[in-house]
Amino acid sequence: MKKTKYTIIALSSLLTLYSTGCQKQLDIKPKDTVEQNQAIKTSKDVQGVLIGAYTAAALRGLYGGRVMSTNDFLADDGDFSYFGTFSEYTELSNKTITINNFFVEGVWDAGFNTINVCNNVLANLNLVDAANKDRVEGEAKFLRGLTYFDLARCFGKAWNDGTPTSNLAVPIVLTPTTSIPGIQRVSRSTVAQVYAQAISDLKVAEAKLTNDPLPEARTPYADSFAASAILARIYLTQENFADAEAEATKIISSGAFSLVSDFGSEFQHPTQPTRVFNSTEDIFAIQISNQSGFNALNEVFASADFGGRGETVINDQHFARYEAGDKRKAEFYNDGSDNFTSKFNNLFGNVIVVRLAEIYLIRAEARIRKSAPDLTAAAEDINIVRNRAKLPNTTANTADALFTVLKHERRVELAFEGFRLWDLKRYKETTVTTDENGNVAESFPWNSPKLIFPIPKRERDANPNLAQNEGYQ
Repeated sequence: MKKTKYTIIALSSLLTLYSTGCQKQLDIKPKDTVEQNQAIKTSKDVQGVLIGAYTAAALRGLYGGRVMSTNDFLADDGDFSYFGTFSEYTELSNKTITINNFFVEGVWDAGFNTINVCNNVLANLNLVDAANKDRVEGEAKFLRGLTYFDLARCFGKAWNDGTPTSNLAVPIVLTPTTSIPGIQRVSRSTVAQVYAQAISDLKVAEAKLTNDPLPEARTPYADSFAASAILARIYLTQENFADAEAEATKIISSGAFSLVSDFGSEFQHPTQPTRVFNSTEDIFAIQISNQSGFNALNEVFASADFGGRGETVINDQHFARYEAGDKRKAEFYNDGSDNFTSKFNNLFGNVIVVRLAEIYLIRAEARIRKSAPDLTAAAEDINIVRNRAKLPNTTANTADALFTVLKHERRVELAFEGFRLWDLKRYKETTVTTDENGNVAESFPWNSPKLIFPIPKRERDANPNLAQNEGYQ
């Protein structure tokens, strides 16, 4: 019963709209809902709602996998081909998103649902006992900051595209909506404002959360290291290389995390077909189990042999990116007719949001691109990732050459994990669509409006204050 209560509070205070009928029927209170002021009364209640915030973030539409897969499909330039029946993925792959795209709506809905649950937690901090107050506030602000950053990237222009102080992102709502009449019909905030809010939340999380340097003692919840990792990601996006390096160094120098010795074991768990625990490399991952849902990356990228739909085939173009001897190339398999990535072969495998290999590559990029480059240290970071893949140290020794190596390492190390679109925009590179023969059909520069999600039609119908993105009027 307690779990049911917290789920009801967490997943929405706006649960049920009834069709028109007699007034007497409308006055009946639903038996499967709980009024917020009746349900959140104690510290334990607030902590239960915080668990609901993690549940909301883990929904398939957000960090359950689709915030990663939708953007990878939008960025794809022929590394994979989709032969499935989801028109939403076809639209994304073709860069022809419609304003009714259900998966895009899902990112928006799950994102703002998560934010609303976090707002409910933060609005009731006064109820939390002193021993848990910092942790509860820190975890709620971590989830809110992470979500706002990703929503801004999905629905707004890139940080380096024009003027962040005038480009629109998503609305900032910091108080909970608890009833249908209380829905806040706010306008979109700017990219700069949303990034600032995300950074503010994550800094609070970083300061208020603790860390445990022992892997076996860590919980699956956010800690200060997780906040530092997302801050490093944001600062890199803003080309604030000094702060990106500093945040990455906090994690690396702590010694709390280590790359797993074999690249494949970061993703493959053949002895654990259901519940999977974080590895020594995972800084923050969404915990999936056979009771809570499934990994949406498995759905779209795995073959039917491993619980997926078997509809996303990896093309030869992608395999050509790997150097001879690169063990990461072994993380693919053929089901008898087509090639698939094996990163997501566990239907209930955790969705990794941030891992140590990315942090090494963030620090390397920051060291290459900062005002006073440290190329030796950057090469050392790159080599740590390369050596784990059984590759020799890079021979690059100039900023341009190292930057080329860095971009290559991100492409093969983080493939299909939801990074490609953001890298493409940060590097100002072009992507394409391809025809059935693999030939280029159309090119899209990094700042094309077709590489930004539209504001869902349903949201604009409900809130006319939401301006639409370019090209989707």
